[in-house]
Amino acid sequence: MKQLRVAILGQGRSGWKIHGKNFLEQPLMYKTVAVVDPIESRRQAVKSRYGNDVDTYSDYKEMLGRKDIDLVVNATPSHMHVEITKDLLENGFNVLCDKPLARKEEEVSMLIETAKENNCLFTVFQQSRFA
Repeated sequence: MKQLRVAILGQGRSGWKIHGKNFLEQPLMYKTVAVVDPIESRRQAVKSRYGNDVDTYSDYKEMLGRKDIDLVVNATPSHMHVEITKDLLENGFNVLCDKPLARKEEEVSMLIETAKENNCLFTVFQQSRFA
């Protein structure tokens, strides 16, 4: 099985404590290659968490040209999910977006259509859906 190269947007509760730690527990399946967070102290912690070869960015737009990322996890604040997910899909990234995905059904439909138009995989992370 191919190891997925992952970028994580956000190193708060969800980005680090859910996604980041999960990826580290499955090193044969996932390798975190890029982390985005606007908070400097969180970016400084990245190397000790994921290793020295992880690239860090203060803005996700800095990594849009990369072609070596298999999956982007959007763990940004909830109100930013739709805009950032749409931008990532338009730039050819497969996206796993944290919940809540959107505020309106029209936004969800637009994201699904954007994923189809750009031949990208797109899903929402709902870890407690059936709990």
